[in-house]
Amino acid sequence: MGLDDFARACGLGLLCLVPVGSASAAAIQLAPHRAIYALSLDGSKAAKNVEAAQGEIVYEMRGNACNGYTVKLVQRTDLDTDGGGRMTSALSTTTWEDGEANTYRFKIQNKINAEVRDDADGVAERRDGKLFVNATKPAKESFSLGPDVVLPTQHVIKVLTQAEAGDPVLEVPVYDGSSDGKKVYDTLAIIGKAKTATDGLEDAAKATGLAGRTRFPVTISYFERGTSATTPDYVISFDLYDNGVSRALKLDYGDFVLRGQLTAFEALPEEPCAK
Repeated sequence: MGLDDFARACGLGLLCLVPVGSASAAAIQLAPHRAIYALSLDGSKAAKNVEAAQGEIVYEMRGNACNGYTVKLVQRTDLDTDGGGRMTSALSTTTWEDGEANTYRFKIQNKINAEVRDDADGVAERRDGKLFVNATKPAKESFSLGPDVVLPTQHVIKVLTQAEAGDPVLEVPVYDGSSDGKKVYDTLAIIGKAKTATDGLEDAAKATGLAGRTRFPVTISYFERGTSATTPDYVISFDLYDNGVSRALKLDYGDFVLRGQLTAFEALPEEPCAK
Protein backbone atom coordinates (compact mmCIF):
# COMPACT_ATOMS: atom_id res chain seq x y z
CA MET A 1 0.00 0.00 0.00
CA GLY A 2 1.39 3.36 -1.02
CA LEU A 3 0.76 6.79 0.44
CA ASP A 4 -2.29 7.33 -1.77
CA ASP A 5 -3.75 4.08 -0.49
CA PHE A 6 -3.05 5.21 3.07
CA ALA A 7 -5.01 8.38 2.36
CA ARG A 8 -8.03 6.28 1.45
CA ALA A 9 -7.72 3.78 4.30
CA CYS A 10 -6.47 6.08 7.06
CA GLY A 11 -8.21 5.33 10.31
CA LEU A 12 -11.27 3.70 8.77
CA GLY A 13 -10.75 0.36 10.43
CA LEU A 14 -11.37 2.08 13.77
CA LEU A 15 -14.95 2.54 12.82
CA CYS A 16 -13.86 -0.29 14.38
CA LEU A 17 -13.35 -2.53 14.88
CA VAL A 18 -22.96 -10.24 12.17
CA PRO A 19 -26.21 -10.87 13.16
CA VAL A 20 -26.12 -12.08 16.74
CA GLY A 21 -28.91 -13.47 18.83
CA SER A 22 -30.40 -11.24 21.50
CA ALA A 23 -28.99 -13.41 24.28
CA SER A 24 -25.43 -13.10 22.96
CA ALA A 25 -25.74 -9.39 22.29
CA ALA A 26 -27.24 -8.76 25.71
CA ALA A 27 -24.23 -10.37 27.36
CA ILE A 28 -21.93 -7.71 25.89
CA GLN A 29 -22.19 -4.30 27.54
CA LEU A 30 -20.26 -1.65 25.61
CA ALA A 31 -19.07 1.21 27.82
CA PRO A 32 -19.66 4.81 26.74
CA HIS A 33 -16.21 6.39 26.77
CA ARG A 34 -13.74 8.84 25.29
CA ALA A 35 -10.23 7.64 24.49
CA ILE A 36 -7.22 9.49 23.07
CA TYR A 37 -4.35 7.75 21.30
CA ALA A 38 -0.96 9.25 20.40
CA LEU A 39 0.24 8.08 16.98
CA SER A 40 3.85 7.43 16.03
CA LEU A 41 5.79 5.40 13.48
CA ASP A 42 6.24 1.80 14.60
CA GLY A 43 9.92 0.98 14.25
CA SER A 44 9.41 -2.79 14.39
CA LYS A 45 8.92 -2.81 10.61
CA ALA A 46 10.99 -0.97 8.03
CA ALA A 47 8.94 1.86 6.49
CA LYS A 48 8.88 2.69 2.77
CA ASN A 49 8.81 6.37 1.76
CA VAL A 50 8.01 7.45 5.33
CA GLU A 51 10.71 8.73 7.69
CA ALA A 52 8.58 9.82 10.67
CA ALA A 53 4.97 10.03 11.76
CA GLN A 54 3.00 11.66 14.50
CA GLY A 55 -0.64 12.35 15.20
CA GLU A 56 -3.60 11.66 17.42
CA ILE A 57 -6.89 9.78 17.45
CA VAL A 58 -9.79 11.00 19.58
CA TYR A 59 -12.51 8.33 19.81
CA GLU A 60 -15.86 8.79 21.56
CA MET A 61 -18.67 6.28 21.89
CA ARG A 62 -22.04 6.99 23.55
CA GLY A 63 -25.31 5.11 23.83
CA ASN A 64 -26.44 1.56 24.47
CA ALA A 65 -28.44 -1.32 23.02
CA CYS A 66 -31.73 0.52 23.69
CA ASN A 67 -30.92 3.90 22.18
CA GLY A 68 -28.28 2.87 19.68
CA TYR A 69 -24.58 3.75 19.55
CA THR A 70 -23.10 7.06 18.42
CA VAL A 71 -19.41 7.00 17.52
CA LYS A 72 -17.31 10.07 16.77
CA LEU A 73 -13.71 9.73 15.63
CA VAL A 74 -11.19 12.40 14.72
CA GLN A 75 -7.77 11.31 13.49
CA ARG A 76 -4.91 13.55 12.41
CA THR A 77 -1.76 12.01 11.00
CA ASP A 78 1.39 13.83 9.84
CA LEU A 79 3.79 11.80 7.73
CA ASP A 80 7.30 13.02 6.93
CA THR A 81 8.09 11.44 3.58
CA ASP A 82 11.34 10.79 1.75
CA GLY A 83 12.87 13.91 0.28
CA GLY A 84 11.58 16.23 2.98
CA GLY A 85 7.90 16.20 2.02
CA ARG A 86 4.94 16.03 4.40
CA MET A 87 1.49 14.50 4.09
CA THR A 88 -1.22 15.47 6.58
CA SER A 89 -4.39 13.43 6.84
CA ALA A 90 -7.37 14.78 8.79
CA LEU A 91 -10.17 12.24 9.18
CA SER A 92 -13.51 12.99 10.81
CA THR A 93 -16.35 10.49 11.19
CA THR A 94 -19.73 10.46 12.90
CA THR A 95 -21.88 7.33 12.87
CA TRP A 96 -25.01 6.03 14.58
CA GLU A 97 -26.06 2.39 14.71
CA ASP A 98 -29.21 1.11 16.37
CA GLY A 99 -28.96 -1.65 18.97
CA GLU A 100 -30.27 -4.34 16.62
CA ALA A 101 -27.90 -3.33 13.80
CA ASN A 102 -30.84 -2.63 11.48
CA THR A 103 -30.11 1.07 10.83
CA TYR A 104 -26.78 2.79 10.31
CA ARG A 105 -26.07 6.45 9.55
CA PHE A 106 -22.63 7.64 8.54
CA LYS A 107 -20.83 10.88 7.73
CA ILE A 108 -17.15 10.55 6.87
CA GLN A 109 -14.68 13.11 5.56
CA ASN A 110 -10.96 12.78 5.00
CA LYS A 111 -8.70 15.66 3.98
CA ILE A 112 -5.17 15.26 2.64
CA ASN A 113 -3.07 18.40 2.99
CA ALA A 114 -6.33 20.36 3.57
CA GLU A 115 -7.89 19.05 0.33
CA VAL A 116 -11.03 16.92 0.67
CA ARG A 117 -10.14 13.46 -0.59
CA ASP A 118 -13.13 11.47 0.67
CA ASP A 119 -16.59 12.72 1.61
CA ALA A 120 -19.23 10.06 2.29
CA ASP A 121 -22.72 10.47 3.76
CA GLY A 122 -25.65 8.08 3.85
CA VAL A 123 -27.98 5.65 5.62
CA ALA A 124 -28.13 1.85 5.58
CA GLU A 125 -31.23 -0.12 6.63
CA ARG A 126 -32.00 -3.82 6.86
CA ARG A 127 -35.19 -4.92 5.09
CA ASP A 128 -36.31 -8.27 3.73
CA GLY A 129 -33.02 -9.92 4.55
CA LYS A 130 -30.82 -7.34 2.80
CA LEU A 131 -28.91 -4.22 3.79
CA PHE A 132 -30.13 -1.30 1.66
CA VAL A 133 -27.82 1.71 1.39
CA ASN A 134 -28.93 5.20 0.36
CA ALA A 135 -25.84 7.36 -0.12
CA THR A 136 -26.04 11.12 -0.65
CA LYS A 137 -22.26 11.64 -0.95
CA PRO A 138 -20.00 11.43 -2.85
CA ALA A 139 -22.94 10.85 -5.21
CA LYS A 140 -26.60 10.00 -4.77
CA GLU A 141 -26.79 6.26 -5.14
CA SER A 142 -28.88 3.38 -3.81
CA PHE A 143 -27.81 -0.25 -3.68
CA SER A 144 -28.26 -3.38 -1.60
CA LEU A 145 -25.86 -5.70 0.17
CA GLY A 146 -26.34 -9.30 1.25
CA PRO A 147 -27.65 -10.41 4.65
CA ASP A 148 -24.18 -11.55 5.73
CA VAL A 149 -22.75 -7.99 5.75
CA VAL A 150 -22.33 -6.59 9.27
CA LEU A 151 -22.08 -3.08 10.67
CA PRO A 152 -19.18 -1.68 12.77
CA THR A 153 -20.61 -1.88 16.32
CA GLN A 154 -22.22 -5.19 15.43
CA HIS A 155 -18.74 -6.37 14.45
CA VAL A 156 -17.25 -5.34 17.80
CA ILE A 157 -20.00 -7.21 19.66
CA LYS A 158 -19.44 -10.32 17.56
CA VAL A 159 -15.68 -10.22 18.18
CA LEU A 160 -16.26 -9.92 21.93
CA THR A 161 -18.89 -12.65 21.92
CA GLN A 162 -16.49 -15.06 20.26
CA ALA A 163 -13.58 -13.94 22.44
CA GLU A 164 -15.51 -14.73 25.61
CA ALA A 165 -16.54 -18.10 24.14
CA GLY A 166 -12.89 -18.93 23.35
CA ASP A 167 -13.49 -18.98 19.58
CA PRO A 168 -10.29 -17.55 18.03
CA VAL A 169 -11.32 -16.91 14.40
CA LEU A 170 -14.04 -14.70 12.92
CA GLU A 171 -14.59 -14.09 9.20
CA VAL A 172 -17.31 -11.58 8.24
CA PRO A 173 -17.82 -8.87 5.61
CA VAL A 174 -18.12 -5.38 7.14
CA TYR A 175 -19.72 -2.20 5.78
CA ASP A 176 -18.88 1.11 7.48
CA GLY A 177 -19.49 3.68 4.73
CA SER A 178 -15.82 4.34 4.01
CA SER A 179 -14.32 5.68 1.96
CA ASP A 180 -16.65 6.23 -1.00
CA GLY A 181 -19.84 4.98 0.67
CA LYS A 182 -19.79 1.74 -1.34
CA LYS A 183 -16.92 -0.46 -0.21
CA VAL A 184 -17.41 -3.72 1.65
CA TYR A 185 -14.39 -5.27 3.36
CA ASP A 186 -14.00 -8.99 3.93
CA THR A 187 -12.42 -9.24 7.36
CA LEU A 188 -10.48 -11.92 9.18
CA ALA A 189 -10.17 -11.50 12.96
CA ILE A 190 -7.73 -13.56 15.01
CA ILE A 191 -8.59 -13.41 18.72
CA GLY A 192 -6.08 -14.29 21.43
CA LYS A 193 -6.62 -15.62 24.91
CA ALA A 194 -7.95 -13.43 27.70
CA LYS A 195 -5.47 -11.60 29.91
CA THR A 196 -5.67 -9.36 32.95
CA ALA A 197 -2.00 -8.75 33.81
CA THR A 198 -1.20 -5.07 34.34
CA ASP A 199 2.57 -5.20 33.73
CA GLY A 200 3.59 -2.61 31.15
CA LEU A 201 0.18 -0.98 30.84
CA GLU A 202 0.07 2.77 30.30
CA ASP A 203 -1.36 4.93 33.10
CA ALA A 204 -4.57 5.54 31.14
CA ALA A 205 -5.22 1.79 31.05
CA LYS A 206 -5.21 1.75 34.84
CA ALA A 207 -8.00 4.32 35.10
CA THR A 208 -11.39 3.63 36.64
CA GLY A 209 -13.40 1.65 34.13
CA LEU A 210 -10.41 -0.26 32.78
CA ALA A 211 -8.36 -1.31 35.80
CA GLY A 212 -8.55 -5.07 36.32
CA ARG A 213 -10.80 -5.71 33.30
CA THR A 214 -10.29 -8.65 30.99
CA ARG A 215 -8.89 -7.85 27.55
CA PHE A 216 -8.17 -9.86 24.43
CA PRO A 217 -5.43 -9.36 21.82
CA VAL A 218 -7.15 -8.99 18.43
CA THR A 219 -5.79 -8.71 14.89
CA ILE A 220 -8.18 -7.86 12.05
CA SER A 221 -7.17 -8.00 8.38
CA TYR A 222 -9.25 -6.02 5.86
CA PHE A 223 -9.57 -7.14 2.23
CA GLU A 224 -11.55 -5.01 -0.22
CA ARG A 225 -14.32 -7.21 -1.61
CA GLY A 226 -14.30 -7.74 -5.36
CA THR A 227 -10.54 -7.55 -5.82
CA SER A 228 -8.09 -10.36 -6.52
CA ALA A 229 -5.58 -9.21 -3.91
CA THR A 230 -4.22 -11.97 -1.69
CA THR A 231 -2.75 -9.57 0.86
CA PRO A 232 -4.94 -7.32 3.02
CA ASP A 233 -5.44 -3.61 2.32
CA TYR A 234 -4.52 -2.98 5.94
CA VAL A 235 -4.29 -4.79 9.27
CA ILE A 236 -5.27 -3.47 12.69
CA SER A 237 -4.08 -5.02 15.95
CA PHE A 238 -5.15 -3.98 19.45
CA ASP A 239 -6.10 -5.11 22.92
CA LEU A 240 -9.90 -5.19 23.17
CA TYR A 241 -11.40 -4.92 26.66
CA ASP A 242 -14.58 -6.81 27.49
CA ASN A 243 -16.46 -3.47 27.54
CA GLY A 244 -15.40 -2.48 24.00
CA VAL A 245 -12.49 -0.14 24.84
CA SER A 246 -9.24 -0.57 22.91
CA ARG A 247 -5.59 0.02 23.72
CA ALA A 248 -2.19 -0.74 22.13
CA LEU A 249 -3.26 0.07 18.58
CA LYS A 250 -1.13 -1.05 15.66
CA LEU A 251 -2.20 0.12 12.19
CA ASP A 252 -0.34 -1.71 9.41
CA TYR A 253 -0.78 -0.06 6.00
CA GLY A 254 1.73 -2.32 4.27
CA ASP A 255 4.48 0.19 3.48
CA PHE A 256 4.56 1.46 7.06
CA VAL A 257 3.00 0.86 10.47
CA LEU A 258 1.56 3.33 12.97
CA ARG A 259 1.36 2.68 16.68
CA GLY A 260 -1.37 4.22 18.83
CA GLN A 261 -0.69 4.55 22.55
CA LEU A 262 -3.63 5.15 24.86
CA THR A 263 -2.85 8.46 26.57
CA ALA A 264 -6.23 9.33 28.09
CA PHE A 265 -9.42 7.48 28.98
CA GLU A 266 -12.68 8.84 30.34
CA ALA A 267 -15.75 6.79 31.20
CA LEU A 268 -18.85 8.68 30.03
CA PRO A 269 -22.27 8.60 31.71
CA GLU A 270 -24.28 5.49 31.06
CA GLU A 271 -27.94 5.67 30.06
CA PRO A 272 -30.43 3.19 31.56
CA CYS A 273 -31.27 0.24 29.33
CA ALA A 274 -33.13 -2.96 30.17
CA LYS A 275 -31.56 -5.00 27.35
